[in-house]
Amino acid sequence: MARPRLAPEIHKLQGTYSHDPQRENKNAPKANGRCPDAPDYFGDDEMQKWNELTDDLRTMGIMSSDCREQMVAYCTAYAGYMQCRREVEKEGMVVEAKDGTKRNPRMTDLHKFLEQMNRLRPEFGLTPASRSKLVSMKGDEEENPMDHLVARLTS
Repeated sequence: MARPRLAPEIHKLQGTYSHDPQRENKNAPKANGRCPDAPDYFGDDEMQKWNELTDDLRTMGIMSSDCREQMVAYCTAYAGYMQCRREVEKEGMVVEAKDGTKRNPRMTDLHKFLEQMNRLRPEFGLTPASRSKLVSMKGDEEENPMDHLVARLTS
């Protein structure tokens, strides 16, 4: 299975281009910093996750309106996960059936939604591994001596 393609901003933050600068596509579209609008049909769980996700992406500097469809997919999977989770909490992991007890069918759905979320998390830098790559590369950027001078003059 091929690895998913990452946004140029993610590659830059990870330091991909520091080793091979010629690999950077200078004509690639850049993250525009605009937050896409959430769909009108979103419920409470989806809107809660949408707001959390937009805050996280804005903080990391990779928010872009072209992420909308992936954000919708992630928030929809989260809402399905939460619905299944509430039902499993109410009914239990094991339910009564005609032939005895069996595993709650909602458990299968719960795991499917969780898998969908786990597949989308790295694209947004939401896993510890993907986030640590972003953060660690920010620290490797060359320091600008003018920044230090300006900071000393303004303090």
